[in-house]
Amino acid sequence: MITISNSKKRSTVKLVINLLSVSSLVTPVVSYAQPTAPGVSVQISPEAYENTMKKQECNNARDKIAEAERAIGTACRKAGLGNASNCVAKAESCAETIGNEEFSTTDAIGTVLGLPVNSNLGSTCPQMNGRDYYDEIKRLNQEVKDTEKDIADLGQEKADIEKEFNENIAELQQALTDAQQELEKTKEDLDAEEREQLASFQQAQNSNKEQLRAKGSELISLRSARTAALRNKATKMLELTAETSKYTCNGEYLKAAKEYGNVSGTSSKNHISKAKAQKAAALDAFQKCMNRFQQARIKVSEDTQAEVEALDDKIRSAESSMDELNDTLNLAATQLQQMKDSTTKKKTAAEKKVTDLMTLTQQKMTAAQQELQTRLQALATRQASLQKALTTASNELMTLKSSPAPKKSAEYTADEASAEISGELAKINGVIASSDPDCNLESSLASAKTKRSARESKKTRGTRN
Repeated sequence: MITISNSKKRSTVKLVINLLSVSSLVTPVVSYAQPTAPGVSVQISPEAYENTMKKQECNNARDKIAEAERAIGTACRKAGLGNASNCVAKAESCAETIGNEEFSTTDAIGTVLGLPVNSNLGSTCPQMNGRDYYDEIKRLNQEVKDTEKDIADLGQEKADIEKEFNENIAELQQALTDAQQELEKTKEDLDAEEREQLASFQQAQNSNKEQLRAKGSELISLRSARTAALRNKATKMLELTAETSKYTCNGEYLKAAKEYGNVSGTSSKNHISKAKAQKAAALDAFQKCMNRFQQARIKVSEDTQAEVEALDDKIRSAESSMDELNDTLNLAATQLQQMKDSTTKKKTAAEKKVTDLMTLTQQKMTAAQQELQTRLQALATRQASLQKALTTASNELMTLKSSPAPKKSAEYTADEASAEISGELAKINGVIASSDPDCNLESSLASAKTKRSARESKKTRGTRN
């Protein structure tokens, strides 16, 4: 609770100081001579001199009382409490009330709301002078306005922070969604690539098997051809044996010899020479026949050897091709597994990439959430502080507005005026008390205060009884 309390200590101190100063007002009479012109001395009676001094003392006292009353009037005017006769009672009442009671903000707010008020403050006791009051009203109005704007700015700042957070989260989620979609596409592409590779692999395997079968058939044919070539050679060599050649060549020889016999049986003169020639021709035919058989045997051997060597080359080439095809087929399982392993490895790498992104995204989301909570907590703290400041300023403003407003021209508060008035009244009472009763000194302000004090004392005694 905000309270505004004033003490009467300041008034008491001023009163003590002023009472101490009153003692200096009384001056002793030290001479009975009344000076006149230079060189002239007029002697008056002690009674006349005493009357003169009493009159002067009374006049001085009245001047001091008048001066004190003017000071009281000035204090009343500066406090805006009206004329001096009414001001004294108001100032004293306000000073006593403010000195004995605390001004409660809650009571002031209750007053504004029309609720019962526990404070004894009257409606004629301003708490400030005019300048301070209206400066404070202006300051508090500006403070309330500025604080309300700061609170509204905090609301906008909170909205901006939450918007930034939501945008960051949306970006992170979108990046993760894109990565997951990319993973699915990568898997589909890898599966399609694997199917294509598998189809190409199976096609190649089928082609290799077909080639292997073709090479097998070719190898069989080549081996059969080689066997046929060797068999053909054997057959031909059987036809070209020594017995066969001799038999054939003997036939040619006998044919030539028969012709020789025919020649020798004739009576021609030159039959002997012809017979020799015919014999030689028969022998030559035999030898040539034998030579032809020998060359035929050589040719059969050479042709067969060449054919067999060509067939052996083809057989070796076919066997090598078959070995290569067999190796390719034997490696097919390994190649197929390698192809599948490569696809699995690519999928694993793609999944790890997305998993790492998910982990990083979760970390970023957590960090963003923590940052949001920290910033919102800071905003909440600032808002609570601003709200407290707003409440304080509003309560103070309401307190001021619910309390009596001083005149704008008021330079003193009621308490300050009361302190000054109390001092001046003390001077007046001191002057009256220390002056001769024959002066008939009187002050309406002092008597008003005395009458008021008497009434209050009587009222207090009646209450106690």
